[in-house]
Amino acid sequence: MTAKELLNFLLSLEDEGCDLSEIKVNYRTDEDSDVEACTFVGEDLFDEETNKVLTSIILMTSNNQ
Repeated sequence: MTAKELLNFLLSLEDEGCDLSEIKVNYRTDEDSDVEACTFVGEDLFDEETNKVLTSIILMTSNNQ
């Protein structure tokens, strides 16, 4: 999935009348696994050539910075 795909999904939910500020973000490895609450989003990886272009974001269960 790309960040744009995620954004489009969230915008479509909003267009359907969902209040995004009330929707929690969770993670599961599959439908039978336990739910992990995502509480932080951050920058993950940058391009190998210049290390300046963001290429991925990460959802985390905690921010241990």
